[in-house]
Amino acid sequence: MRDRNTDDVREAQRHAEYAYKLAVDPPAAKELRLFGLAGWTIERFVARRTQLVDLQYRATRLRQRPLIWSLLLVAGANVVVFWSLASAVIGGRLDLAGLVVFAQVAVGTSAIAFGGLNWAMDGATAPVVAVLRLEAAMPPRGALSPPPSPPVPAADMPAREVRFRDVTFAYPASEQPVLEGFDLTIPAGSSLAIVGQNGAGKTTLAKLLCRLYDPQAGTIEVDGVDLAAMAVDDWRSRVTAVFQDFFRFELPARQSVGVGDEPRLDDVLAVDNAVARAGAQDVVDRLPAGLETQLGPTWPGGVEVSFGQWQKLALGRGFMRDDPLVLVLDEPTAALDAETEHALFERYTAAARRQPVDPQERDTMAGADAAAARTRRITILVSHRFSIVRMADLIVVLDGSRVVEVGAHADLVARGGQYAELYGIQAAAYK
Repeated sequence: MRDRNTDDVREAQRHAEYAYKLAVDPPAAKELRLFGLAGWTIERFVARRTQLVDLQYRATRLRQRPLIWSLLLVAGANVVVFWSLASAVIGGRLDLAGLVVFAQVAVGTSAIAFGGLNWAMDGATAPVVAVLRLEAAMPPRGALSPPPSPPVPAADMPAREVRFRDVTFAYPASEQPVLEGFDLTIPAGSSLAIVGQNGAGKTTLAKLLCRLYDPQAGTIEVDGVDLAAMAVDDWRSRVTAVFQDFFRFELPARQSVGVGDEPRLDDVLAVDNAVARAGAQDVVDRLPAGLETQLGPTWPGGVEVSFGQWQKLALGRGFMRDDPLVLVLDEPTAALDAETEHALFERYTAAARRQPVDPQERDTMAGADAAAARTRRITILVSHRFSIVRMADLIVVLDGSRVVEVGAHADLVARGGQYAELYGIQAAAYK
């Protein structure tokens, strides 16, 4: 016969452990920070842990009811035993050695009973103690530069450009710079593709732009303003990204997509629109309960999905924000077929390109004002597929932590440099 209380505790334990791993394990960190999910994650952890402790406490109380009666019986028996021992000693019927032996037996029996109660209490309080130890051991927040007071608002940027100026960056565990003396200007309202060998700094550039890290030297400027002068949460709220090492949120599919814009997590229409923009409707249609399907086969009613399906749901998460000023696509479609990837990127490069201003307005606008009136979104694409890369307005070739070539596809091919060589090698494979 199954113990319902035990089953409830085990289920709550699984949810509490997953919430804990979500909060502290590295794989989810990028997306938790970028999408502003720190508060949501902590609230989820506290709620799951509180539920677990409550269930454990109730289960402990149920187990201790018969134990308490046993303890009362043992205590009563001990009163009788020690009264009898005392009477025997006083009456001369028991010597000191016999008293010690009988007393040790009585004390040992009591210790066994009280030990059961102590074990039960330890089991109920252990999760709380573990959380307190974790809190005390937590290091201070990451070493991002604090903004000035008051910070520069990010709501209207970029209107002109994002510029990397003499940027040098090395990861904390390495002394070898990934980017060194790095310079690059990205015009507002443009699409930029980044190519280069593995380790050239493509993903690092994307992470710096999302401000998951700050450079050790140089600056990243948005319309001439140092990115470090903006509140990090304010800037990240205007950025969205899909990374090649995306996290698999084992939640109901609607939440797995919706966390890309936490304030609209439960907005059904917003999630549906994000799924459509990501071209993930076919994935949703195959799920047994659609967007309400629990993802992950280890959960009750949960289903496993393929890597490509996870990737499409991650794209939906990245497209939850309706009007981001910076969209980063870091090898986001590696598991998708070339046709699907082509259609997806074509849609977003078209949206990023500057739209023409009304001719009557153009005559009355200064250059900067006219630029600001156009679409200002910057789309960054990191990809090894040159059939997709060639669609971008600008292509940047990285080699040895620096920019070696920059320009449109036709211009770079005509130069006959490194990009032309890489493009030729890949194009030859399709002949």
